[in-house]
Formats: sequence, structure tokens, C-alpha cells
Amino acid sequence: MRPLLITVGSRGDVQPYLALARGLTAAGHQPVVAAPRRFQPLADRHGVDFVPLNDEMLELQDSVKGQGVRAAMTAARSVKPMLRRLLDDQAALAARPADMVVYHPKSLGGPHIAEKFGVPAVAALLLPLYLPTTAFPSPIFPVRVPRALNRASWRITAAVEAPYRGTVRAWRTGALGLESTFRPVADLIGEGGVLHAWSPHLLPAPADWPVAAQPTGFWTMPAGDGWMPPERLARFLEEGEPPVYIGFGSSVTGDPETLTATVLKAIRLAGRRAVLATGWGALRPGAETGGVLVLEDAPHDWLLPRVEVAVHHGGIGTVAAALQAGVPQVVRPFIGDQPFWAGRLHHLGVAPAPLSGRLTPERLAAAVEDAAKLAPAARTLAVRLKEEDGVAAAVARLEGRRDS
Repeated sequence: MRPLLITVGSRGDVQPYLALARGLTAAGHQPVVAAPRRFQPLADRHGVDFVPLNDEMLELQDSVKGQGVRAAMTAARSVKPMLRRLLDDQAALAARPADMVVYHPKSLGGPHIAEKFGVPAVAALLLPLYLPTTAFPSPIFPVRVPRALNRASWRITAAVEAPYRGTVRAWRTGALGLESTFRPVADLIGEGGVLHAWSPHLLPAPADWPVAAQPTGFWTMPAGDGWMPPERLARFLEEGEPPVYIGFGSSVTGDPETLTATVLKAIRLAGRRAVLATGWGALRPGAETGGVLVLEDAPHDWLLPRVEVAVHHGGIGTVAAALQAGVPQVVRPFIGDQPFWAGRLHHLGVAPAPLSGRLTPERLAAAVEDAAKLAPAARTLAVRLKEEDGVAAAVARLEGRRDS
């Protein structure tokens, strides 16, 4: 096969697609990954054929990092022109040979590129978004609903894509020469099929999903990715007991100073050492106190196996890395699907109840203590995850789609 893999977003959105490309190559296929240009070096390190896409939106996110919610909302006003340029880069992919398109719905252009090619389009999802079920509400629905409304809650995905429909429709006709008819992503996924790239141990498929929608297992790269820790991190880890990891990834907050002070006091109350990853600005870097190391980020698959507890926002990439590392977790969810995954981790017994609402040092310290007691359950689940090969399962599904 010559599959074209299209994804956009942060490293958490891109790395699983690179892992899938590696698996496809190992199986004798010729995949190409199209993703934001900043990930070219990562693709090169793993020998993945890569086409760079416009990454202005990531640059915009970088420019407002740590500036709070208001700056992020102001920046959002310039997204549509950037989106059109990103879509135009995707239109250029139609000049390359491909017999299948595997796409992240965030790309918006994936199924339309497949239509231009006249080839199958398969959505690769890192969380459940487009196949309704009565078993649970949409993970991105902002409030709890009665079970009777679970299926109805999945209509929210249509609202998420609504602001961009006009842009996509104009691009379809202008850049691809296709009819102007616009169809919701959910309809396109229902026709083309889906790969769910998470572990069934984390979230099994509900009974009302088709067999083809069963989750494959996580799509992971080789551990560490050849990354070497800075000397001060390596020395910090060697000098004492495994620390608590605290990082909120791409989440932002209107008051990072207060959140940082809360975290530091909680660590003192818990009597533990900590590594703080400032990420996109939910935590504010400052003077390092005794027993605390502050850094911007580090690869989770390298760092998390070396910590006692992982405190984070509940993004699926961090959830997966902590599960595979066998580390108990504390989740302080912010938005989107984060409360959903926090609830799943608590249900599985590898995390205490999510820290929703007002966060205090006392609550966070107590949660760290409670999580540490769950280490045996976290290690047991990690052993089960090691028995899975999500990439191989996904490759087999794509090969079956080709042969059907």
C-alpha cells in the first residue's frame, strides 16, 4: 500500500501517526506522513517519509504561551486565514500517489483529499469523538447528562466543526475542484471507517459499536526516542527518591502564579520531591526550591518510568504514557476530554477521584498520598498493556480494508 497519513496539532497528535508509519513500513508498505513542519526532524530520526504542512497555528499557540486565557482567545480570531493556508498545503498532497488516506479529523482536509484521489478514507482517532453510543456521553460534552441523553450528547461534534464549514466548503471547490456539498465529519467517518488508537484496557468498545471500531491499543514510538536528559535532570533523579511529576501540558490557566504556588505548597505538605514541567504556561517557572526541579518539558516515555506519581491534566497522550510506565496518576482536568479520562483512570483504580473544582494545596497533597498507594494496581495494568501491539493491530486493519 501507499497510504497517506495526514495529521495536525501538537506532538501528541503527530507522534502516534509516526508510530503507525513505522509499523506500515516494517510491514512492507510505503507510507507518507503529512504533518506540521516542525515535526520534520522527528520524522527524519525514525526514517519516515514526511511532507511538511503549514504550522502557523502552532506558532500562534507558542506566541501566547503563558499569557493566560485572554491572550489565547484574542489569538483565536486569526485562525481562519491560517486554516485556509493549512488546507491549501493539504491540497498539494493530491499530486502525490496514494491508495488510501488515514487522517486526523483536526486536519479537516483528510476525507476531501481522499475523495479527490478516489480512494478510501479512514479516520484515526486518539479519543472517541464520532461514533455515538448509549454507554457513555461524548467525552467533550461539557456537563454531565442523564444516561438517556448519552447518545444525543454526541451531536456536539457538529457544533465544534461548525465555525469552519464555510472555509472547508470554499476550499473544496476552489483548491480541489470538488462539488461544494458539505458533509459533516461524523457522516464521512461513518462511511469510511475508523481506527481507535487507545487501549481497550483503558476504554473497551461499547456493545453498540461495530466490530471494526474496537480499539487497537496505543500507537507508541520506541521508548525515549533517543532523547538524552540534561545533566541537571539526570543528577536530580539520582540524588534522591523518585519524585512526583507535575505537568499540565498544553492546558492554560488565567492565574499560573497561583497554580504554581498551590503545587509547590502541596509538594511540601506531602514531603516529596518533584519535577515540574511548565508546558504551555499553566505553571509559571520561577526560583527552584529545595527538592523541586523546574523544566519546560521532557519526553513522558523517558521521564514517567522514573517518578513515583504523575500529576497532570488528563490529556490522552499523558494518560497513555503514565499507564504504560506503570505510574499511579492524579488528574486535575481543565477542559475537553480531560474529565472523561480522569474518570476512567479512577474507575480502573490507578488514580484517586479527579481534582475538579477549586484546587488547594491540602487537596493536592492528599491526592498524591492516595495515588502512591495505587502503585501496585498501576504496575499490574502496565503489564497488561505490554501484551498489546496497537500499531500491528492497526496495520492489519488497514490491510484488511485494502483487501476487502
